[in-house]
Amino acid sequence: MTTTPAPTPDSTVAEWDHVVVGGGSAGALVAARLAARDSGTVLLLEAGPDQPVPRDRAHPLADAGRLVLAGFNWDYRANLRSSGRLEDLLKGGDGTGNPARALWERFPYQLGKVVGGGSAVNGAIALRGLPRDFAAWAEQGNPDWSWDKVLPFYKAIENDVDHPDHPRHGDGGPLPIRRTPRDRVHALDAAFWGECTRQGVTDLPDLNSGEEAGVGPIPGNTVEGERIDAATAFLSDARDLPHLHVRPGVRVTRVLFDPKDRSRAVGVETERDGRLDTVRARHVILAAGAVGTPVVLQRSGVGDAALLGALGIDPVVDLPGVGRDLVDHPSVVIWSRPADGVCTPGLPWRQVAARMSSGFDDDVDVQMGLLNNVESHTIPGFVDRLGWPLVVGMSVMLLRPRSRGRVFLDSADPLASPVIELGLGTDPEDVERLCHGVRRAWGFLRSPGLSARLTRTQFWSDRMVANDGVLRSGVRHIMNPGWHAAGSCRMGPDSDPYAVADQEGRVHGTENLRIADASLFPVIPSAPTNLTTLMLAEKLARSMKE
Repeated sequence: MTTTPAPTPDSTVAEWDHVVVGGGSAGALVAARLAARDSGTVLLLEAGPDQPVPRDRAHPLADAGRLVLAGFNWDYRANLRSSGRLEDLLKGGDGTGNPARALWERFPYQLGKVVGGGSAVNGAIALRGLPRDFAAWAEQGNPDWSWDKVLPFYKAIENDVDHPDHPRHGDGGPLPIRRTPRDRVHALDAAFWGECTRQGVTDLPDLNSGEEAGVGPIPGNTVEGERIDAATAFLSDARDLPHLHVRPGVRVTRVLFDPKDRSRAVGVETERDGRLDTVRARHVILAAGAVGTPVVLQRSGVGDAALLGALGIDPVVDLPGVGRDLVDHPSVVIWSRPADGVCTPGLPWRQVAARMSSGFDDDVDVQMGLLNNVESHTIPGFVDRLGWPLVVGMSVMLLRPRSRGRVFLDSADPLASPVIELGLGTDPEDVERLCHGVRRAWGFLRSPGLSARLTRTQFWSDRMVANDGVLRSGVRHIMNPGWHAAGSCRMGPDSDPYAVADQEGRVHGTENLRIADASLFPVIPSAPTNLTTLMLAEKLARSMKE
């Protein structure tokens, strides 16, 4: 294959072989893999800044002990439930929708906007999805994504020092996986672990084994407290490759199609400092995430033709599934004040997790664990009226929510923010499962090993937890997302009217246009999404090369 000569930072290329839109977890990996396999010239475009190379340990993105929610994020505001804005647009209105629900649009939904994306700002938790998650992917028309077919790609990206030479784990990948040894687990986490065991939850030393129920140490992509994000793990060694160029601070507004063959992608339109420009490419790979990717598609004329027409965008491909099935993990966190001396700022904040039944039925449907050593000022939306400098949270996360949201444009302006409706709790069963989970979590908090180390609890009380109506109301109003956006351009066969791409990420009805990010997930995995996003990117990068 003849390729364009390798670019230098100040040169221009008439046509790139691959342009990757979004330098987050998936985009960083895909760009690095394509460049390393000599697949032609690769341009990685990221709207946010680059990370310093090398990165000092004092840099905020290096600290795995805290979430980064300022300076390296999209300043989105999400509607936690839903509204009538889309329906209003389709009826010819101005998109104001149902004003009675406007109060739910205040939630700050700060997704990563930096080279490394979500992996650079998240909690560095490296949990895999479960085998039944991928059974559901296969059942929805994606047979190449069953557990036995994704496991090799989980293994390929990881260097799991706790399970070397194990058939279920890899020890040669770029991403380090570490767990806290049990004898070094914080006293509060040890008490939670012990209470789980007392209540019959099985000890599970490897939460990435594929087994569902159990309590054990959380695997994380950290080394001595440093967050090893996708840019550090995958891009660092690829930056000097002659065919790769990383261009930060460039926002992609839309995909460009050939005027003579409107299904064939030929590049992207970009914006930087108010200036629009064009990048020509033989292949366009969207890795802008479950919010960014559907928005780019809609601006490009790929999406629900009725919405595009209402916005004055000329439809290229009518794909009503674009932006349709947005999903996130709903969770409830019960915040308590630790006794003096129990917690220390800067110590690890997540060490132990348990997957168990909430008690709604026998299904393993929730993940519980402590958020430990947390400085209260770092908690999004936390109103600290009690003067607690340090807090401990008991988190209850629903593993497989039924509720779905959506993301869509209400303006053709290339710089307009999207409408994000997460739809949390819109399926009553999700609320009931979380109610049962909160009740069970309350039992853990009231156990001697934990209650002796906690002095007060915010909001909740024994009477509230015991009252079904009050508990349900509390859960509805307090549940938050996990910043695990997924599913808004789900993969599936073209016989599925709401599938956006096939199981290799190729956008239906187009040529030379692929998706490679969490928007493709047909079902959200029963875990934080970052490790599964990296696995998906690894698998798709290999298929692109082949």
